[in-house]
Amino acid sequence: MCAIVGVLGPLPKKEIFVEARDTMEHRGPDDEGLYYNEEEDMAFGHRRLSIIDLSEKGRQPFKDRSGRFLIVFNGEIYNYLEIKKELENFYDFKTESDTEVLLAAFIKWKEKCLAKLNGMFAFAVWDREEKKLFLARDRFGKKPLYYAINGNSFYFASEVKAIFTASKMKKKLFHRALFDYLNYRYVLGENTFYEGIFSLLPGYYMEVSIKNKEPLLRKKTYWELPIIERKKDLGEREIVQKTKELLTDAIRLRMRSDVPYGAYLSGGLDSSVIVAIMSELSSKPVHTFSAGFPEDEFNELPHARNISKAFSTNHHEIILKKEEYFKELPRIIKVKDSPLLSPNEVPWALLSRELKSNSTVVLSGNGADELFGGYGRIFQSAYDFDRMQISHGNQKAKGKKEDELLVHLKEKYGKNLYTKRVDHFLSQYKYFPLFLTKEIISEKFRKNILDLSNKKYFNTLFRDLEGLSTQDAYLYIFQKTHLLGTLLHFDNVTMIASVEGRAPYVDYRLVEYVSALPSSYKIAWRSKKDFKKGAILNSDQISETHDIPKYLLKKIGENVLPKGILSRKKLGFPVPLNSWISQKTSTFVSDLLLSRDSKTSGIFDKKAVKSLVVDGKKASNPKNGLYVWMLLNIELWLRECNVDV
Repeated sequence: MCAIVGVLGPLPKKEIFVEARDTMEHRGPDDEGLYYNEEEDMAFGHRRLSIIDLSEKGRQPFKDRSGRFLIVFNGEIYNYLEIKKELENFYDFKTESDTEVLLAAFIKWKEKCLAKLNGMFAFAVWDREEKKLFLARDRFGKKPLYYAINGNSFYFASEVKAIFTASKMKKKLFHRALFDYLNYRYVLGENTFYEGIFSLLPGYYMEVSIKNKEPLLRKKTYWELPIIERKKDLGEREIVQKTKELLTDAIRLRMRSDVPYGAYLSGGLDSSVIVAIMSELSSKPVHTFSAGFPEDEFNELPHARNISKAFSTNHHEIILKKEEYFKELPRIIKVKDSPLLSPNEVPWALLSRELKSNSTVVLSGNGADELFGGYGRIFQSAYDFDRMQISHGNQKAKGKKEDELLVHLKEKYGKNLYTKRVDHFLSQYKYFPLFLTKEIISEKFRKNILDLSNKKYFNTLFRDLEGLSTQDAYLYIFQKTHLLGTLLHFDNVTMIASVEGRAPYVDYRLVEYVSALPSSYKIAWRSKKDFKKGAILNSDQISETHDIPKYLLKKIGENVLPKGILSRKKLGFPVPLNSWISQKTSTFVSDLLLSRDSKTSGIFDKKAVKSLVVDGKKASNPKNGLYVWMLLNIELWLRECNVDV
């Protein structure tokens, strides 16, 4: 696990490039490496966090024996031992590192090597003979890879701060990104929060060369989540067994490490299943790590302790108070170079700091919700949409049951009985409702953004999914888009403390298998009686009362977990924002968002912001704390990272 940076084209001064590399020292505190060749117009920089082969033999940038190929690599290839065996007659290995295996695989198979890799990675290979740069990113985007063109040079790095340092580009807000953030808490597609900085999409590779003194880019996808219209049902017994086998092997591979490892443990289903299987595979007690809050209704620590006790883990805890939370928030935003995706990034980052004293590698339950159908209210809302097609518009429903259904649908949706999937999906998925976005963002700032919801992006996705059921389409989009945001969140909260985070649920073999299963294995009805009752209820009334989200994962959990864990409702590690950001305790927030020197004064309408922060009536909205927190993130990011609006 490391940080990488590179330039192809006219190079910055060597000391500036080294400075750019070392802005990411937290990602690789154990070692550093440099390749700087003005004759080739090529520079590679590397910071190392030692996980596999702790010797200096695996130091990067790493050259093959011929000296033709040079690699910098961030991540882990979990199946490197299996690939190495395939290459024994082709390549004479001199290290035990997965870096050398990756380079040998590229030399033999070029871009086709990507299909063989099971891991999380972002890497670059320089072909000194052909003068070509090859870059690739893992299938789900677990490891970041940013790039930019400035002048006649191409820049890439694990973090945007390295690109800005090396290129001397000005930091300027990409306006479209602000609306994406308010709507979805992450930026859609290749764009980032910064003008001129882009992110290579998951499952893509890119070739870069210099033509007529200008960088020429060629991007191509090597993997996409399959769209499977006809789902195969091989029977519950076989499916549960096969899924358990794939998950167990994913965990086994992610326990490969030459340094101590542990697991995040929230006490929920996802992390508990991982801890249970890790305990089966490990000859020693697993180290587990949990975070909580003083507020009882937000504190999951008792549940985590029960799991720890059941599997005899070495358990570690932190309790986070409001004062520490807001003290750490600006620092974490500054390291990430962007607003945070989720309020729980702060406690997870602090937990990673605690974890570092015991372990350097940690396994997490990230990705389980997207894969197994954990966001029950949204995924079950697909059932609402399908039934709206019978009752939409002014057409009167026929029969008593249809009338009751229409009443319940209107309780949730008002008069908005949607006729298009994309409109219904966005109504459930967006964080800031459209009316609030228009209130908060000044008219002057949004005048050039005609599509505030970036609906065009989702229209393209939904066109490709017309053959899927509505529920399968919603599940697919979460795996395609939402998952990327959560994985970047996980990468940030671990790497900020020089910890490597691994996510077994996004092993591509497991994802491909589970994605091909009928959605009934993800969200199942509790019984035939519940199905009949649910016929006249909306999704909010159905979810976790008449249905079972993550059904397949719970079937696996039945055999390995204490019974109580399976009946718990999903909490999702909530942060008590509403009580923390209230009229009496939000002076910190008010001073930032409503002050004269506010960086967002040209973006936000101050009257609208004041009504959110101070107005007691609006503060009673359960989502108000999240709304204010997101605005606060934007303000702190602009300040801490010195971004021009």
